[in-house]
Amino acid sequence: MNQFQSLTPNKFIKTLGLIHVSLVMSVVVFAVVTFFLNDGEMHFKFDLNTIFLLVYPFIVLSALMMSYIVPKMLLKNARKATDLTAKLNSYRTVSMVKFIVLEGSAMLGVVFYLLSKNGIFLTIAALLIIYLIAQRPTLHKVENDLELRGELRNKFQRYDEVIE
Repeated sequence: MNQFQSLTPNKFIKTLGLIHVSLVMSVVVFAVVTFFLNDGEMHFKFDLNTIFLLVYPFIVLSALMMSYIVPKMLLKNARKATDLTAKLNSYRTVSMVKFIVLEGSAMLGVVFYLLSKNGIFLTIAALLIIYLIAQRPTLHKVENDLELRGELRNKFQRYDEVIE
């Protein structure tokens, strides 16, 4: 029995959206808990002798590049698929890679804040969270990213009909 037997475009987006929201909320909740664990103490020091301050910008830039480059490469393969189910399967993988890379680097910033009480890390993590929120999946984004045309586009635009 195919896992996509009762899949509709709306269900696909809702499921992917739920995963997205879960990842965003995990970082937000962890940041809030961490803030309270540090009793709200926060300082902003650019002490280059701190290893975290030397490593974290590199990690953030790498994560941002990976969240852009890797999905672009994976989307090329997804676009080559001939059926909508395969395209959506690939798109889910592409999205998860992007979400997890961004979530992981934001989470690391919160950990560095927990250890150092340096607000720079929490600020950068907050910016990553905002960027992650902007990556929210929508029907329009999926259609554009996969470059759906013709019959595949028509199938996808029947939002509540089961994909066959």
